[in-house]
Amino acid sequence: MMMRRTRLRGVAGAPVTRTGLRRLFGFVRPYRSRLALAGLFTALGSLVFLALPWGVRYLIDAVVLRADLRLLNTVAVGLVVVLLVQSVFSYFSTYLVSYVGERVVADVRTQLFERLARLPLGYYNERKTGELMSRVANDATLIQTSVTNNVLNLLGQSVALIGGVAAMLATDWRLSLVIVGVLPPIAVFAHHYGGKLRRISRRAQDELGEANAVLEEALSGVRVVKAFGREEFESARFGASIERTFAISLERVRARAVFVPVVTMFGFTAVVVVMWYGGSQIIRGALTIGELTSMLMYMLLIIAPIGSLATLYGQLSEAVGAGERIFEVLDAEPEPLRPRGAPALPRLRGHVEYRGVGFSYVEGRDVLTDVNLHVEPGEVVALVGPSGAGKTTLVNLLPRFYEPQRGVILLDGRPTHNVTLDSLRSQISLVPQETLLFGATVAENIRYGRLDAGRDEIEHAARTANAHEFISLLPEGYDTLVGERGVKLSAGQRQRVAIARALLKDARLLILDEATSALDNESEALVQDALDRLMRDRTTLVIAHRLSTVEGADRIVVLDGGRIIEQGAHRKLLDLEGLYYRLYTRSFFSEPRRPEPVTTG
Repeated sequence: MMMRRTRLRGVAGAPVTRTGLRRLFGFVRPYRSRLALAGLFTALGSLVFLALPWGVRYLIDAVVLRADLRLLNTVAVGLVVVLLVQSVFSYFSTYLVSYVGERVVADVRTQLFERLARLPLGYYNERKTGELMSRVANDATLIQTSVTNNVLNLLGQSVALIGGVAAMLATDWRLSLVIVGVLPPIAVFAHHYGGKLRRISRRAQDELGEANAVLEEALSGVRVVKAFGREEFESARFGASIERTFAISLERVRARAVFVPVVTMFGFTAVVVVMWYGGSQIIRGALTIGELTSMLMYMLLIIAPIGSLATLYGQLSEAVGAGERIFEVLDAEPEPLRPRGAPALPRLRGHVEYRGVGFSYVEGRDVLTDVNLHVEPGEVVALVGPSGAGKTTLVNLLPRFYEPQRGVILLDGRPTHNVTLDSLRSQISLVPQETLLFGATVAENIRYGRLDAGRDEIEHAARTANAHEFISLLPEGYDTLVGERGVKLSAGQRQRVAIARALLKDARLLILDEATSALDNESEALVQDALDRLMRDRTTLVIAHRLSTVEGADRIVVLDGGRIIEQGAHRKLLDLEGLYYRLYTRSFFSEPRRPEPVTTG
């Protein structure tokens, strides 16, 4: 559980630049024909709607000035037709833009997950899972709204603005000048607040990502939370994060609360001015009541676009900011799956060589220094040493979870960095200390070792791993759901399922973070027997936790401070009376009836 809060942000208040927009709308490019068609329907709908004030003008004048019933009926029917046509255009526009929006958000989320799955482990060491989940969920939704709905709204509002001004000029250019003269204050104010809302919204989005990170930590570590009775502490921690999100959201609400009434005040003030001037023109006989009414309707039609253009701009800016967070993931350097011209790694014999390997997570602080190690095919090598000696890092370099900064690792004489990553990892099985099972069935968790495996092969692997008996007693046997992280199974059962998974993969190289130290005697015996079968005829690197594993290994390698300082058989190392002797005797004599772990760190 992480107590220190870290922030991973894009650029707050990201400006709408040409590059940002180009990348953002790149998500829409595959569906540009549908979006263009939606834009056409939106524009046609806005143009048709502009005929409404014109019809109202003739409707009023037909009654007030001419008392013409026939003209009244014709105009009324015409207005109904206009509204019907506009509704049809609106339907097709809404459907098409919704389709594109949903398709875009699905594509963005898929691309994000595909890239996240291919990023190296070092990327996750510096980022919270909850914050990355926020990018997949929340940021993708922001992009959906802004690059589809808002773009078409912008188009529709622009058509209404231009068409409304043209219609007003055609009706009365003097009154049009009055209307245009009172609109700039609205536009200036809307532009100013659009930027402010954009910045506040970006902060709210970032803070929500922090809250998601806290939530993910608490839920994933719920057993630790309950074991230490920290429910109230975690509730307070999440509550504090939500309160910070609430405070920023409230700031956004206040800004919007100012924005709406001020724009409304400016708008109605402009209406009063126009009515005053238009009324004087009617008195002089230069304008009819119908013409004034249509001018007021056109004015309202163009006030709405002016007020919303800045808001749409702000929302587009939010989308650019969300896009930056998404592109930060998409632009991250993935693991090199296929170095140029690299061949696939052929079926291995199992010879492993570390040649002058050096590695550091932080520059200037080496975790491994000049490591030289040869492992023969079929050999079982136990790695022991104090905490922080570099044992886990050493085995993590073999499947290239990390890349060594110095030296080279060879498999059967081939450098691992010169073969395809998939072919390398397909020949390495890993059984970690803390087994992770997916929230699927037992059979599906075992099949994860080889996706094309049949049911007979799954059951054979389970029998070999001493798992078939307990699986058969489950309510639905192999089709029983194990729960999130395998919570419905005991630790020993989870380990045996993991061993069955590794057996099904049938890789020549095996990495064991031996997981028997936390098991009861019966479970430990079953797991150890399964591990012995798994290691048979495989080259195995074991991060040793128990003396039985150490003593049974073909060779013991002792690390300290990132260097190999001793290696050899158990009895030979004891005779040296070096670090291994001290670790062994300290562990052995401290608990003579039941040996404790040598130590792993």
